[in-house]
Amino acid sequence: MEEIGPKVVALRSKLGMSQKDLADAAGIPQATVSRIERGAIEQPRAEVLRKLAEALHVTLDYLAGRTSVMSGSDVVRSDPRAEMLFRGYGKMSEEEREELFAYFRFLDGKREQKARDRRDKG
Repeated sequence: MEEIGPKVVALRSKLGMSQKDLADAAGIPQATVSRIERGAIEQPRAEVLRKLAEALHVTLDYLAGRTSVMSGSDVVRSDPRAEMLFRGYGKMSEEEREELFAYFRFLDGKREQKARDRRDKG
């Protein structure tokens, strides 16, 4: 099972939160957040996990490592940039949406090419 500490750090950072911000949002002591992030608490109590997941805008299953893939709503809620894109998507015309999808396909192709290049070099 994936460690919770690094996941909390990554999600908190993506949201631009300090440990204190997260502790306040979750209603838990900052020292608890610090110990979880450092790995001093490897298995937080269920209630603490629930509060952290809520404050970090992800599902409990994702935070606890029961799934390694964020749901679409997790992605949108946990990244202000994704939320902004989603709101903007709702305002787009069908033609603009097609252009956006074409750009996503382009980026996906670039990512796949980079991965192939790395495999070929390695």
